[in-house]
Amino acid sequence: MNLFRILRKKGNYRTNEHRIDSDALFSLSSAHITLETKLNLRSTGKAAIGLKSVSGRLFAETIEEIKHFLDVSKTDSDLSYKVIKDSYGYLWIILQCGKIEDIISGMSAVGQIVHNRDFSKQLFAALFQFSNDNNRKNNQYLVYNFALNKFYPFVPVNKNERDNEIEREIMETIVDEMPFEKDVSLWYPIWDPIL
Repeated sequence: MNLFRILRKKGNYRTNEHRIDSDALFSLSSAHITLETKLNLRSTGKAAIGLKSVSGRLFAETIEEIKHFLDVSKTDSDLSYKVIKDSYGYLWIILQCGKIEDIISGMSAVGQIVHNRDFSKQLFAALFQFSNDNNRKNNQYLVYNFALNKFYPFVPVNKNERDNEIEREIMETIVDEMPFEKDVSLWYPIWDPIL
């Protein structure tokens, strides 16, 4: 059995402040079909999960365990990954794969490893990149906020401007299919280009 599927079956994981909810992440498995059919938005096959980096041996071992898991998982899918640090000091694990289901499974598995190592509070967000065939040149994102346990859209136009109209259109299209943050003041931008 695929290791991703085993991890998904384990369900929800709770910490004092964060809830790592595999079901919330996996709601994207069906919602991405709605995005494609109604808005012509398709997954680019790229996603990233961000952690607030901390110093210390245990955190470094956690990152090594994640890398080992992703290396082993390459035999079951075309999943590839890289690990980078952004200009704010956040650590990002970037996943790339032809199947969005494998990307979502990878995100869930990484979240579980982080949880099992007691670093759940370090989980920041997961980004899923989309694009379309229309004249919109910029990539569009669904952001999963681990603290809120909800998704929200992010559509950057340039370095510090976003398209609120398209963001609301995305939300209205899939709000009934996945846990969505309706308070737009909590739609935090991620300006540093990770993907």
